[in-house]
Amino acid sequence: MRDVSLDPVQQLRHELDELDDLVGMDPAEGARVARSLAGRAWDLGARGAVACARVWEAEALQRDGDGAAAAAAIAAVRREHPDLTSELRVRASWVLARSFTDIGDRPTALEHALDAAAAFDDDVPQRVRTRVLIKVADLLDELGAHEDSRSWYRRAEELALGDAQLHLLVVNNRAYCELERGDVAAARRELALLQELSRRYDRPLNANTLDTVARIHLLCGDAAAAQEVARAAVRASSAMEIKSADDLPVYLLTLAVAQRVLGDAAAAAATLQEARAGCTGVGFADVRTQILEEQAEVFAALGDLRAAFETHKAFHAADKELLSEQREAQARARQAMFETDVAREEAARYREEARRDPLTGLGNRLFVDERLPELITGFQVGGRLVSAVLLDLDHFKTVNDTFSHEVGDQVLCIFAGILADAVVRFPDSFAARLGGEEFVLVLASDDEGYAARAAEWVRRTVAGHDWSAVTPRRGITVSAGVATLDPAGDKASLLSAADARLYAAKAAGRNCVVTR
Repeated sequence: MRDVSLDPVQQLRHELDELDDLVGMDPAEGARVARSLAGRAWDLGARGAVACARVWEAEALQRDGDGAAAAAAIAAVRREHPDLTSELRVRASWVLARSFTDIGDRPTALEHALDAAAAFDDDVPQRVRTRVLIKVADLLDELGAHEDSRSWYRRAEELALGDAQLHLLVVNNRAYCELERGDVAAARRELALLQELSRRYDRPLNANTLDTVARIHLLCGDAAAAQEVARAAVRASSAMEIKSADDLPVYLLTLAVAQRVLGDAAAAAATLQEARAGCTGVGFADVRTQILEEQAEVFAALGDLRAAFETHKAFHAADKELLSEQREAQARARQAMFETDVAREEAARYREEARRDPLTGLGNRLFVDERLPELITGFQVGGRLVSAVLLDLDHFKTVNDTFSHEVGDQVLCIFAGILADAVVRFPDSFAARLGGEEFVLVLASDDEGYAARAAEWVRRTVAGHDWSAVTPRRGITVSAGVATLDPAGDKASLLSAADARLYAAKAAGRNCVVTR
C-alpha cells in the first residue's frame, strides 16, 4: 500500500526496501514488481533507484532458476550504472556468484563472491555481508579447499551471532558440506548444533535446514528419522521466508530416498511423481536429473527391471542434456570457461587477488579482516605479543592536488616498500593498505618494544627519504599510532586503540609516533 504522505521518490525507495522480502518469498512476482519500479524510477529521473530495482530483478531471475538471464541482467546494470553504491556492488557480485553456481561454473562464481567480499564497507548491511561470506565458504568447499571453507564459515558465524535466521543458515550450509564429504562425525556435530540453536533462538528449523537434517540421518543410517524429518520439510516448504524454484522437488526427492531405503518403494514412486510434476519450466534441469536417477533405483526395488533400465537410460540422457545446457548458459554469461582440472588453481588465484591492494601489492582490508583474528588467536594461545601500527601519510591530499594523482600513487608505492621492509624479518607479521593513504603494520614478536621501534624506523625512513625525483621541493612525512593487544582484547579493540593514538599523533603536529 502506498503512503500518500511520502513524495514520489521517497515512496519509490520505500517500495524498493520492501522488495527484498518479496524477491525471497515469490521470485516471479518480485521480478515483475522490480521491472515496474525500475520504470517508475526512470520516469522520475532517479538513476540510483533504477539500478537498485534492476539488481533486485536480477536476483529474482536467479532465484526463479534462470541464472544465465540473471548474469546478463547484472552485466547490463554494471555497464549502464558504473557508479553503483557499495551495497549494490556487493549485491550485484553476490547475484553473479549465485548465477554462475547455477550454471555449473564454480571458479567464476568464486571470483564474483570474492569481489563481493572485497567491496565490503560500513554501508553494507550485516545480513548482506554474512550471506556473501557463506557463499564464499560454500564455493571453496565445492572446489576442494575445505580448510579455507571452514575459515570463511567461522567468519560468517561470528557476524551472524544473535540473528537466528542467519546463524542457522551458516550452520546449515556448513553441515551440508560435511554431509557431502561423507564425514559422519562432523555432520552429527553440526546436526547437534542446529538443534541447540533452534532451542536457543526459540525458532523452528525451516524447510531447507530440515532437508539437510534428513540427509544427515540418511548418512548415519537412520532412514526412519530421515523420513519423518523429510515429511516435515515438505510441510514447511510453503512457509519458507526465502525460496528458490527447485526447493520443493528437492525436499520430495529426499523423502523418496528415505521411503525407498525403508522398503516402501511404492510410496517412493508416488513421491517422485509429485517431485517431477513440480519441475516445469526453466531452472529444474539439475533436480530433474537427480529424480530420474532415483526413479531408476525405485523401479528396480519394485522389480520392474525394464522400467528401471529405461529410466536409467533417460537419466544418462538427461545428465548429458544438463551438461550441454550448462555449457550453453556459461557461453552466454561468460566468454571463457575454466576447465575442471584447473578449478582449484583458479580458485586460489582469485582468493589471493581479492586480498591484495592492486596498487601497492600489500594486503588490503579484507586480508586484515581475515588474517588478524587468526594471528590474535594463535598468539594468545602461544603467549606472544601482537601489535598494530596505524600509519597515515601527512597532508597527502596536497600531494595529489599539487603534483597529480599519478605522483600520489608513486608516493604510496614507495611508502608500501618501506613498510614491507619493516616486517620482512618476522614471517607472521604483515603490512596492509586499509584505503587511501592509511596503512597498518601488524607485528607479532616476543620483543615488547619492537612495534614502537618499527614505527619510529618507518617514520625516520620516510622523513629521510630523497623524494626530490617524485615531489620536488616537498618532503613526505608520516604519523603513527601503536597499540599492543590486551590479554582479553580482540581485533576491534586493538585497531581502535591504535587509531586513537594515530589521531593523537596528528593532533601533536604530525610526523611523530604515539605509543600511549
